[in-house]
Amino acid sequence: MSWPTSPPTSSSGPRELDRWLGESERTIALLERCLPQNSTGEREQLERTWRRGERAEPAFSYRPAPRLGPLRRALDQLAETLERGDPVDRLYAGRARELSLEAWIAEAVGSPELGRRAELRFGVRPGPDARRAEAWAREWTCDPPAPRPGPRVASDDRRHPMSLASALERAIARRRLPLRVLVRDDLLAAAATGQGVIAVRGRVAYTASEVERIVTHEVEGHALPRWRAEQHTLGLLRVGSAGGSDDEEGRALLLERRHGQADRARRAELGWRHLGGLAVRRGANFVELVELLLALGAPLRAALEVAIRCQRGGGLGREVVYLVACSRLERELGREPELEAWLEQGRVSIAAARVLDRLLGSPLLQANPGCAPGGGTRWVSSLSAPGTAG
Repeated sequence: MSWPTSPPTSSSGPRELDRWLGESERTIALLERCLPQNSTGEREQLERTWRRGERAEPAFSYRPAPRLGPLRRALDQLAETLERGDPVDRLYAGRARELSLEAWIAEAVGSPELGRRAELRFGVRPGPDARRAEAWAREWTCDPPAPRPGPRVASDDRRHPMSLASALERAIARRRLPLRVLVRDDLLAAAATGQGVIAVRGRVAYTASEVERIVTHEVEGHALPRWRAEQHTLGLLRVGSAGGSDDEEGRALLLERRHGQADRARRAELGWRHLGGLAVRRGANFVELVELLLALGAPLRAALEVAIRCQRGGGLGREVVYLVACSRLERELGREPELEAWLEQGRVSIAAARVLDRLLGSPLLQANPGCAPGGGTRWVSSLSAPGTAG
């Protein structure tokens, strides 16, 4: 593929900026690159080994790490130019910086260096939300839940109306979203929303209550805001702001709570993931992480699943952002509930939503793409293409 090493020039318009940043994100593909190529077979082998009493590490393989130095430099130089512009330009600059950091992390996938780099992107800053998230996690894991009652249905059984794949297809059809459901056995999550698809992890089974929660999380928390962003004139909603993906996950958890779907088992799962992510940030290896999770009451299969997810790519540890973001959104939306209208319209953080709300008011008011607030024309007049050598 042709990599986007040269950003828009002074002769380009704001749509070209949006297109270029979107292409950059797809090229970096951090989460996809951190997905092991042999995750399905290795998960099964790990469980068999641990059940025999052997403390084994996974032998995951990854795609070759990309060389993204030219793209990183282009993103950084683009950010320098945008930072001299108006408030919306500076939001774009923050996203460019974030993408540059994610590209740097992607270059270390599969190596011990990844964890050290990932901490700069997925670390936990001290503060009230970090303290609250850890308190939630410890409270939710101190009394492990019993298995959820009720029959379970295979996630990928489209012949069964209560399967996850069937439920997602109904929700997509009901809202007339241009998405298809794709089954992938290699996913580490139950489901994942991407460009034009919601991927479902195959070969697992869920209860009806689990299916309802996952549909809420993926459709209302991820798919709907991204679809609305495609209809809006403000390209930043599609490109995303710095921290936008973190707050998108936090809001998806808030939606689960509002729908009464964050049951005891779900809270325990989130608690294990958060404490596991914190352990990864402190340098825990895979065996240490599994043993910690077992001590916290996680069943062996759950402990292995959480450890694999936290350690993906070599120690990504992205799980620490979920509860922190949930706490932050609950606190800030309690004071400024009108900001949620922006979160419903695209991939922006609560901080970016505050900037946009003060500049533009309601997100339902279509911004004129030719004006500077939301249109992003000021940066174009002084932009020169950053060098891409290296």
